[in-house]
Amino acid sequence: MGRMKKIAGLLSLTALLTIAMSVPAFAAKKIKEVSISVSDEFKIGEDCSTEDVEVTSKSKKYTVGDVEILNEINEWGPSDVPELEVTLNAEDGYYFSISAATINVKGGTYVSGRKGDSNYSVILKLRLPALTNQVGTVEEAGWSSKNVASWKETYNAGSYEVTLYHDGKKYGTIQSAVGTTFDFAPFMKKAGTYTYKVRGVNTADSKIKGDWFESQSGSYIDEATAESYRTQYGSAIPTGITEPDQQIPQSSNGTGWQKDNKGWWYRNADGTYPTNNWQQVNGKWYYFDSVGYMVTGWIEWNGKYYYCRPVDGDMLVDTVVPDGSGRRVDSTGAWIQ
Repeated sequence: MGRMKKIAGLLSLTALLTIAMSVPAFAAKKIKEVSISVSDEFKIGEDCSTEDVEVTSKSKKYTVGDVEILNEINEWGPSDVPELEVTLNAEDGYYFSISAATINVKGGTYVSGRKGDSNYSVILKLRLPALTNQVGTVEEAGWSSKNVASWKETYNAGSYEVTLYHDGKKYGTIQSAVGTTFDFAPFMKKAGTYTYKVRGVNTADSKIKGDWFESQSGSYIDEATAESYRTQYGSAIPTGITEPDQQIPQSSNGTGWQKDNKGWWYRNADGTYPTNNWQQVNGKWYYFDSVGYMVTGWIEWNGKYYYCRPVDGDMLVDTVVPDGSGRRVDSTGAWIQ
């Protein structure tokens, strides 16, 4: 009988210990949702390093632990898509009970996840934006002749934008260039020293543009040369790409071609004017920018490039374009690559 009481006492003690050890698990609160932010400074051509990425969370229920880059490369290339593995650790009194629908990632995309050593840690696989969304900064820019600007190609640039300066002051509007040269002769109507700035335009998304890079040298145009350009191209400065902060065309009572201090635009009979589109006028095609001004130079449209004359603005067809590049356009106006 005494032995039975002793065994019963031991069983009761064991049960008590088991319950006591289970209390923390039952008392711990579920983490049903996680939100993290990812920021990176990954650059094409630079080393693949975790020092260039930061993963953060504002939650007090868990912390960000190890961050590992899964790409097995030494340096980033133009076609790479960065992938990370991020460990989250629950704080005391919490454990994870999450699903794909409750994982929020800012700056990346959740791919998959798995439990860590216990319910107190999770490991998430994330995919960051493709590096194709980047465009490099031009690092060398100068002149191949008095009037032809030339620069070194940069990564992920399908085209370039250039803007001219005369004696240190901006001169004319931004122009588009398909290759790595641009003939500024139609713009050099005054004697003086010319410089320019150039930036790349992303191949996949023309809204993504690199930083401006200033030419490392200037080109001096004397009065005789300027006079020859005025004779050849006229005295007007060609228009180009309109910056977003430029004014829209001023209203006019007339129809047809209109001109204000920003450039040329076309007013239809119903009072409207074309924007972000082509319009045929007197048998010739012209392109108008987002606020309605006529655009000259190279124009990207539906994956093809067209060239509009520097002064008159009409699209050229079946000829060599006068930008010094030697490029030719076909009977539809598209560049023959």
